[in-house]
Amino acid sequence: MQAVNRLDHLEALAEQLVEGTFERLFRPRLHPSDVARRLARAMEDGRVTGDDGQPLLPNRYWVFLNPDDFAALDASGEALRAALVRYLQRLAAEGNGRFGGRLSVALYPVANLATGQVDVRATYGSEPGDADDTQEVKTADQLAPNASRWSLHLGGHVFPLGEPVVRLGRALSNDVILDDRRVSRRHAQLRWRAETYHLSDMGSSGGTTVNGRQIRQGEEVPLAPGDVISLAGVTLTVHVEARQPAVDEPSTPPMPSL
Repeated sequence: MQAVNRLDHLEALAEQLVEGTFERLFRPRLHPSDVARRLARAMEDGRVTGDDGQPLLPNRYWVFLNPDDFAALDASGEALRAALVRYLQRLAAEGNGRFGGRLSVALYPVANLATGQVDVRATYGSEPGDADDTQEVKTADQLAPNASRWSLHLGGHVFPLGEPVVRLGRALSNDVILDDRRVSRRHAQLRWRAETYHLSDMGSSGGTTVNGRQIRQGEEVPLAPGDVISLAGVTLTVHVEARQPAVDEPSTPPMPSL
């Protein structure tokens, strides 16, 4: 099954967690299906091929939520965590993949996440409770603060960035939705690494360029302010806001270890 079709299938499974499309469109709060979709993406982004040639999936997942969303979802209880574990197991079975170790999901409230925002980190890890767990959670708590200064501009439209992974394309499941038939449903992807976004093409039909240079399949190109991105002729410009003067703000308490 091709990666694009597989992701379509995983997101369709996530949609089944709500009763209907209109409920999802008009409900006022974050829903477990939003968390499920982000888990599906994290699992797919971390998919590799094992030594036996079979798909290998991340087995450690951290879900970070705004404190109000965390409380509304009753995420401190066992029920949601157990449901998400079963959901990941089902996705793995559907995709004929296996986890790279014992599967675990942990949910945490984080003060610097906006209401409705979900951040999911996934990795291949040892058994829960090992010393590396604390370091992983502390690392995830950074949440790429400088990424929020980045945005893409298309004419008068501004697309704020800020997420560790940002998908661009015509499908409504993308983070940056471009309603232009030249753009593929899942056209390109941005990843935040080393204090900058890196752009890759997701197997689009029309191709992706940066400042006129074609991005090859499997290549990731680091971006800089003022760069011009073309998705099959649809042009976006990279903007980065200047740093604001430091102000004294209450610090977010360190994340607990798993």
